[in-house]
Amino acid sequence: MSSGFRRGARAFLVLAPPLAGFGLAIGVLGVKAGIEPWLVTAASAFVLSGSAQAAWVGLYASGPAAVLIGTVGLGLRHIPMSASLRPLLGRDLSLPRRLLLAHFLVDETYGLTISAARNGEPDPAGFVAGADVVLYVNWVGTTAVGAYLGSSIDPEQLGLGVIFPLMFLGIALPLIHDRRHYVTASLAVGLALVAVLVVPPAWQVTGAAVLAAAVGSRFK
Repeated sequence: MSSGFRRGARAFLVLAPPLAGFGLAIGVLGVKAGIEPWLVTAASAFVLSGSAQAAWVGLYASGPAAVLIGTVGLGLRHIPMSASLRPLLGRDLSLPRRLLLAHFLVDETYGLTISAARNGEPDPAGFVAGADVVLYVNWVGTTAVGAYLGSSIDPEQLGLGVIFPLMFLGIALPLIHDRRHYVTASLAVGLALVAVLVVPPAWQVTGAAVLAAAVGSRFK
């Protein structure tokens, strides 16, 4: 176990409590939507995307086409995320390891790894692997608890409406360093507010992010 792995695991512990709340909520809501507990848990193990799983739960009653469109719309944001992360991980990583890291790529570990690399982390690949392991155990475990014991849990009491915006704000702020970052972040917020009015829910985040990144790339 490398020192970078241990640093990544420790860094993610700060985000573990709010993510646990999200996992519990996904498990509870999945079962209440009529999905079998084992399938809700399996989705956390194989899909590993809180936003996509939330869309799946919300669109479950609408059929597979709605679920596919919604989850694809949310998942497309991982393309620019992985592209920006790739140069930091080094060119010596084998293809199987790169594919494994791609499977575990989520917003939280992405933000932590980018921030750590900018602060001089000597082993970004080990760092993200350590963060991924803690995230995975946390996410799958709490989803299972919510799915199998969900009848005694009220998602509203978990405070997700406040916890998660604050968590993602905490992840994003250390990544903003120059004019381009400020412009892109501000534009993304503005476009997201507009997208609520004119874009299908599952495509709002990806649409706002892509447009903001396209405009922000023109600034220096």
